[in-house]
Amino acid sequence: MKQRVEQYFKELHQAIDKEIEAFTVEWRQYEALAQIQLKEDLYVFIIFSWSDEEDCTIEYMIGDENAVIQTRHLDKLDLAVSIIKTAHQMAKEKLACLQRS
Repeated sequence: MKQRVEQYFKELHQAIDKEIEAFTVEWRQYEALAQIQLKEDLYVFIIFSWSDEEDCTIEYMIGDENAVIQTRHLDKLDLAVSIIKTAHQMAKEKLACLQRS
Protein backbone atom coordinates (compact mmCIF):
# COMPACT_ATOMS: atom_id res chain seq x y z
CA MET A 1 0.00 0.00 0.00
CA LYS A 2 2.80 2.42 0.85
CA GLN A 3 4.14 2.27 -2.72
CA ARG A 4 0.71 3.14 -4.15
CA VAL A 5 0.33 6.02 -1.71
CA GLU A 6 3.81 7.29 -2.63
CA GLN A 7 2.88 7.18 -6.31
CA TYR A 8 -0.41 8.97 -5.59
CA PHE A 9 1.36 11.81 -3.78
CA LYS A 10 3.98 12.06 -6.54
CA GLU A 11 1.27 12.39 -9.21
CA LEU A 12 -0.71 14.86 -7.09
CA HIS A 13 2.41 16.98 -6.61
CA GLN A 14 3.00 17.05 -10.37
CA ALA A 15 -0.65 18.02 -11.00
CA ILE A 16 -0.61 21.02 -8.63
CA ASP A 17 3.07 22.02 -8.62
CA LYS A 18 2.59 25.34 -10.42
CA GLU A 19 0.04 26.55 -7.85
CA ILE A 20 1.90 25.82 -4.60
CA GLU A 21 5.03 26.85 -2.72
CA ALA A 22 6.02 23.46 -1.24
CA PHE A 23 4.87 19.84 -0.97
CA THR A 24 6.19 17.49 1.71
CA VAL A 25 5.08 14.10 3.00
CA GLU A 26 5.79 12.67 6.45
CA TRP A 27 5.55 8.89 6.78
CA ARG A 28 4.58 6.76 9.73
CA GLN A 29 4.02 3.01 9.71
CA TYR A 30 0.42 3.10 8.43
CA GLU A 31 -0.09 6.81 7.78
CA ALA A 32 1.14 9.56 5.51
CA LEU A 33 0.70 13.29 6.12
CA ALA A 34 1.09 15.54 3.09
CA GLN A 35 1.65 19.22 3.78
CA ILE A 36 0.93 21.40 0.78
CA GLN A 37 2.03 24.98 1.36
CA LEU A 38 0.02 27.66 -0.44
CA LYS A 39 1.39 30.70 1.41
CA GLU A 40 3.22 31.38 4.62
CA ASP A 41 1.10 29.76 7.38
CA LEU A 42 -1.48 28.37 4.94
CA TYR A 43 -1.50 24.70 4.07
CA VAL A 44 -3.69 21.95 2.75
CA PHE A 45 -3.07 18.84 4.84
CA ILE A 46 -3.92 15.38 3.53
CA ILE A 47 -3.88 12.54 6.03
CA PHE A 48 -3.96 9.09 4.46
CA SER A 49 -4.21 6.09 6.80
CA TRP A 50 -4.47 2.38 6.08
CA SER A 51 -4.51 -0.91 7.93
CA ASP A 52 -4.37 -3.16 4.87
CA GLU A 53 -4.97 -3.08 1.11
CA GLU A 54 -8.75 -2.78 1.48
CA ASP A 55 -9.13 -0.56 4.55
CA CYS A 56 -8.06 3.06 4.30
CA THR A 57 -9.21 6.59 5.02
CA ILE A 58 -8.31 10.01 3.70
CA GLU A 59 -8.92 13.29 5.52
CA TYR A 60 -8.26 16.93 4.67
CA MET A 61 -7.55 20.13 6.60
CA ILE A 62 -6.95 23.71 5.53
CA GLY A 63 -5.10 26.29 7.59
CA ASP A 64 -1.98 26.50 9.69
CA GLU A 65 -0.76 23.68 11.95
CA ASN A 66 -3.84 24.25 14.14
CA ALA A 67 -6.27 24.34 11.17
CA VAL A 68 -6.74 28.09 11.69
CA ILE A 69 -7.30 30.24 8.62
CA GLN A 70 -6.12 33.83 8.93
CA THR A 71 -8.15 36.56 7.23
CA ARG A 72 -5.11 37.44 5.11
CA HIS A 73 -5.43 33.97 3.51
CA LEU A 74 -9.06 34.20 2.40
CA ASP A 75 -7.93 34.88 -1.17
CA LYS A 76 -6.39 31.37 -1.29
CA LEU A 77 -9.40 29.40 -0.02
CA ASP A 78 -10.76 28.67 -3.49
CA LEU A 79 -7.36 27.27 -4.46
CA ALA A 80 -7.24 25.16 -1.29
CA VAL A 81 -10.68 23.69 -1.97
CA SER A 82 -9.73 23.05 -5.59
CA ILE A 83 -6.62 21.15 -4.47
CA ILE A 84 -8.70 19.04 -2.09
CA LYS A 85 -11.18 18.21 -4.86
CA THR A 86 -8.33 17.25 -7.20
CA ALA A 87 -6.63 15.21 -4.49
CA HIS A 88 -9.81 13.36 -3.62
CA GLN A 89 -10.71 12.57 -7.22
CA MET A 90 -7.19 11.28 -7.90
CA ALA A 91 -7.24 9.20 -4.71
CA LYS A 92 -10.55 7.57 -5.61
CA GLU A 93 -9.23 6.73 -9.10
CA LYS A 94 -5.85 5.36 -7.95
CA LEU A 95 -6.56 3.70 -4.62
CA ALA A 96 -9.06 0.83 -4.65
CA CYS A 97 -9.76 1.12 -0.92
CA LEU A 98 -11.41 4.53 -1.55
CA GLN A 99 -13.46 3.60 -4.59
CA ARG A 100 -16.47 2.57 -2.54
CA SER A 101 -16.60 5.80 -0.50
